[in-house]
Amino acid sequence: MPSLPAYICPNGRLVEVRENPAAGTLEVENGALETTAFKAAGTAGTYVAGELTLTVTPEQLTIRGGSSATMMCPRRPQAPTPGILWGSIDKRDRLALPPGSRARVLLADVSRMDAAAEEIASSTITTAGNQVPLHFLLRFDPARITPGRIYAVSARLEFPDGSLGYITDTRNRVLAEGPAAPALELQLVPARR
Repeated sequence: MPSLPAYICPNGRLVEVRENPAAGTLEVENGALETTAFKAAGTAGTYVAGELTLTVTPEQLTIRGGSSATMMCPRRPQAPTPGILWGSIDKRDRLALPPGSRARVLLADVSRMDAAAEEIASSTITTAGNQVPLHFLLRFDPARITPGRIYAVSARLEFPDGSLGYITDTRNRVLAEGPAAPALELQLVPARR
């Protein structure tokens, strides 16, 4: 686990921040760039970096301004947490994803071999030109988890035209012994066409 607080944005970016209240700065690293934001006058937890305004709370990072709409990025838990799964989606080939590609992560009860899997929860990531790995945070109701049943996480990635580009082809079992271990790593393979 990284030592910095981390937030998972709806576009699949993992954003780590280091707040220095004494200096009035916030260092932001999102895999693509690092930047330093400066405390906005008179506002707790709010920083400015160029056209962007970043607001940090214990639960989320809110990014406003720039060329995109406001993004609310929930904080990734530091340890296994009931009702939350998180991790990354990756693929081996290095073909670029077109902007607007969508990844869907699904938690399902796969206990019954003679019936379709029962969806427990899902989360959709819409890329904004960013590439894999894509990070996800999936919230689910722990009351829907029954001891002794088999649960798995899968992912699929669709291109902007709706065609299926990539899928997971292995069973990624979770929740067998209580809360999931952090940092699930889902590997995508090209979908058969």
